[in-house]
Order: sequence, then C-alpha cells, then structure tokens
Amino acid sequence: MEKPFWETTYRDINVSTFSKGPTSDVNEYFQILTVPSVVLDVGCGEGRNAVFLTGKGHQVDAFDLSEAGIIKAKRMAASLDLHINFFVQDLAGFQFQKAYDVILSHGVLHLPEKEIRDDFIRQAQEHTKIGGCHFIGVFTNRLPATPDMAPFTKSLFNVGELPEKYRGWEIVHHREGTFSDQHPGGIQHEHAHEKIIARKV
Repeated sequence: MEKPFWETTYRDINVSTFSKGPTSDVNEYFQILTVPSVVLDVGCGEGRNAVFLTGKGHQVDAFDLSEAGIIKAKRMAASLDLHINFFVQDLAGFQFQKAYDVILSHGVLHLPEKEIRDDFIRQAQEHTKIGGCHFIGVFTNRLPATPDMAPFTKSLFNVGELPEKYRGWEIVHHREGTFSDQHPGGIQHEHAHEKIIARKV
C-alpha cells in the first residue's frame, strides 16, 4: 500500500472517514475552554474538531499532510459558513508562529519518527499559554500497529509515555486501553490508545 486508507475516503464527499462530529474527548470537555480560544488542530483530517470548535466560537488554525483531507475540510466549513484557517502541512516541518490557548492532536503523533514527535510536543508545550489545554490522543504499543497501518506508523507510544510527557501539567482527563473501529469500505481495526487532556499551569 503506497498511501494510507484515509487518502481514498477523504476523496469521497459522501462518507466520514472516522466518524461524524468531534472526537469524544472534545465533545465531552469543550465547555472547559474559554470562549474565544485560539486553537491549533494538528493532523485535522476532514476537519471534524476544527469545525465543531469554530461553531462554538473559537478561532481555529488546522493543518494536515493530506491535501484531500484539507480540501474536504474546507468544503465542509464553507457549507456551514465557518471561517477556519485550514492548510496543508507536514508536522515535521511545522514552525510555530504564535502561542495558542488550545492544541489538539488525535491519531497523529505516533505516525512520524520518535524524534520528530517528541520535538513537536516540546514545541507545542512551549507555545501554549498558561492555563491553556492540550487534547492529545495517540496509539500505544499495547497492541501492534495493524498490518495496513504498520508502514506509516513509525513510533507507537509506550503505555504511560504520553502522560509522563505532561509531568508538571494538570491532567484533566486520562484514558488508556483498546478499542475497535470500522471505516468506509469495510476496513476494521483494533487499536491500543491513550488520551489525555492536560492544562498548562
């Protein structure tokens, strides 16, 4: 496989690659955010979290490596008359130009090499305002990467590694375990994941 499965489904305007609406942590905890907050959505995919938070009154920058994903995200935002700064960007080359109140990253940071993702986390923490929050979800090595995803998954996190990187921050929410999901075309996966919401204090 030359490209991950989502590059195909991002091109289909009739399906949602992961699910409709925001991720579960954003949906459950968005009310802790001050309105308006300046938000960065890292690896935004089809833009589901960016669209949701913009609709709640926040100012959102959002990027993804996938041009197809960004095109789809822009189309969704336009259909809802929402202004979101979507752009195509490789995480490895991203450079912070400002500080943020909120930084999101779901299902992304285990994809690049460990040095790249660890450096990004450090930079993201430095460019987060005091009192700001990170909503982070990664895959862990409690289970191996699925065969179709293994070529693109360079650095599964160790269980417990993610919250350890936020030592000194307030952990608002933490969840670790496994889950099954299904994507358009009958693609089924079993993943191990760890999620945190952490506030900079």
